[in-house]
Amino acid sequence: MTVRHDEFEIEPLSMENKCTPRSAAAHMLYEVVDPFQLVEPGGILDVSASTYESLSERVTRVRGGQWMPMPYTMKLEGARAGPYQTVMLIGIEDPQVLQNVDEFEMRLKSCLIDRIIASFGVCAAKFSVSLRIYGWNAISGRRRPPSTAAPIEVGVLFVVTAETQELANQMAKACNPYFFHFPVRTDIELPSYAFPFTPAEIARGRVYEFILNHVVSARDGLELTRTEWYQW
Repeated sequence: MTVRHDEFEIEPLSMENKCTPRSAAAHMLYEVVDPFQLVEPGGILDVSASTYESLSERVTRVRGGQWMPMPYTMKLEGARAGPYQTVMLIGIEDPQVLQNVDEFEMRLKSCLIDRIIASFGVCAAKFSVSLRIYGWNAISGRRRPPSTAAPIEVGVLFVVTAETQELANQMAKACNPYFFHFPVRTDIELPSYAFPFTPAEIARGRVYEFILNHVVSARDGLELTRTEWYQW
């Protein structure tokens, strides 16, 4: 990077790479609310009037950004340990299921939840089951439009979350025969879906969740930090 008073140029170190105006501007889309204002500890970088100029196939010049000083702040983030998860995976190529994926998911999930409640009673007070259907709506979780064509196959990921790993494992084992052989209708023979691993239950371990996302006013960048020097 070559930095001047009112502009800078970016050139990748590797001759095989290139920096284009699009790739330079795309940095303002990373983990920000506003693609034109980047909040930093001591102010805000405003790029609403910035220009991105291609000097060559590999070099881009950026100019026009404005720095707006603000009182110094620091962002605090934190996470805490949560419950435990166990997962199972199947692949389905059954045409009857694939023609009614949403209904199949709804009925299967309801059946799995009922199975856990009936098998574990009070121990099932704090648990959750989710089904993520890859090849259908696993990314968004939203229902597909009625006109959506049926997929040729889907992968169904079962995730059970419980207070301990042992409990999550046992809940998955209790759901195993239902998850692997659940029929799309009750008047047909039980199917068998494809599973890639045996045993089918995979302990995922403990999961973590964000609990802290705050901005703290500070006099300077060192107020909330500790520095230790070591000399050998």
